[in-house]
Amino acid sequence: MESSVASENQANNKGGKKLFLLVTCSLFLLYWMGDAFLTSFYAHFFVENGMSASQQSILLGIVPFALFLGCLVLSPLARDSRGALRMFRICALIEAGLGIGFAFCHSFWALLPMTFLIGFFNGAPFAFIEGYVAPRAKALGISYSAVRVFGTIGYVVSLVIGYFLLAKMPIRDCYFIGSGLYLGGLAVSFALSSKKAVYPETKKTKKPINFKAFFSKTLVIFLISQLFLYGAFNAMTYILPVRLKDLGLSDADYSLIRGIGMAAELVTMLVIPLFAKRIRLHKTPILIASFACLLACSTGIYISGTYALGYSALVLGGIGKAFLFAYQALFFQDIVGEERLPEALTFNMAFTNLASALLNLLSSTIYTSWGFPALFGIITGLEAVGVLLVIATRPSEAPVSEE
Repeated sequence: MESSVASENQANNKGGKKLFLLVTCSLFLLYWMGDAFLTSFYAHFFVENGMSASQQSILLGIVPFALFLGCLVLSPLARDSRGALRMFRICALIEAGLGIGFAFCHSFWALLPMTFLIGFFNGAPFAFIEGYVAPRAKALGISYSAVRVFGTIGYVVSLVIGYFLLAKMPIRDCYFIGSGLYLGGLAVSFALSSKKAVYPETKKTKKPINFKAFFSKTLVIFLISQLFLYGAFNAMTYILPVRLKDLGLSDADYSLIRGIGMAAELVTMLVIPLFAKRIRLHKTPILIASFACLLACSTGIYISGTYALGYSALVLGGIGKAFLFAYQALFFQDIVGEERLPEALTFNMAFTNLASALLNLLSSTIYTSWGFPALFGIITGLEAVGVLLVIATRPSEAPVSEE
C-alpha cells in the first residue's frame, strides 16, 4: 500500500515538473519575444521620427529612470509569490496597451510621457516573474537556467525576425507585434496558479518587512556593485545603437547583430548546465558575468569598425548576461532568503536603472564634447568599480529569517 502511494506521488511529481516546464518556458518565450520587439529599437524609433541628439539623450535617459521608479513603487506590492504573480499580470496588460499607443507617437512631446509610462511598467514584471519561478524550479529539482533560457530564445527569435521585417516595414509595426506577444505571455501566466500542488507556496507572514535585517551589509554591498556594474552596462546597451547608427549601420543590420549577440547568450545558457554541478558557489558565475560585461563595455574605447564593434560588444555582453540571468536570482536568494527574493530583485532592478538613467542623460554631452571612446572609457571605469565590489560581496551569513 505504502509503495503504491509512493509510486503515485512520484508520478505526480514528474507530471508536475512537465507542467511547470511547459507553462513557464512558454511564458518566458512569449513575454521575452514581446519585450524584444517593444524595447530593442528605442534609439532607431527616435531617429526615424526626427529626434535631435539632445532629444534622443533625454528620451533614452527617461527609459531607465522610469524603470527605476516603477520597480521602486511597485516592489512593495509584491510582498510574496502570489503578489508577485498578480503584479506581473497587471503590468503585462498595461504594457501591451502602452506599446500600441507608443507606435502612434511621432513628436518629442508625445514621446516624452509615453516613453516614461512604458519604462515605468516594463522593468518590474521581469523581477516579479523570476522571483516567482526561481524558488519553484529549485523546489521541483529543475535548473532555473533551463527555464530562463527560453527568455533568451525569445529575444533571439524576435531579433532574427526583425532583421527581415525591418527591411520591409516601419519600426512602429514592431510595437504592435510586441504588444500581441505580451498578451500571449499574460494568457499563459494564468496556468501558474491553477495547480497549487505543483507550485508549493512558501510559509506566509503578515509581519512588516524588517528593513534593518533585510538590508544587511552583504546585500547593500552587492546592490551597490550591481548599480555600478549593470547600471553602466545597461547604459552601454542604450548608447551602443546610437554609436552604430552614427557609424552608418542600418536598422536591419543592427537587428541581425543584436540577434547574434543574443545567440551567444543562448549558447552560453545551454552550456551552463553541463558544468553547473562543479560550481559550488553562486558567486563564481556572477564574477564571470561581471568580467564579461566589463570587456564588452571596453570595446567601445579601442574598436571603431562598425561591425567589429557591434559583434564584439554584443557577443561579450551576451555571454555575461547568460551567467547573470542563470545565477543572479540564486545569489540574491543566498543573501535574503526565498520569501524576500522578489523584493530584492525589484530593488536591484530599480537602482541599476537609476544609474543607467543618469548615464544616458549625460551621454550626449560627453560624446559630443569628447567623443564616443571617452564615453565608453567612463562606463568601463564604472564597470571596474562594480567588479571590485562583487569580489567584496561575501554571502556567508544565513538567509534572513521570517521570525
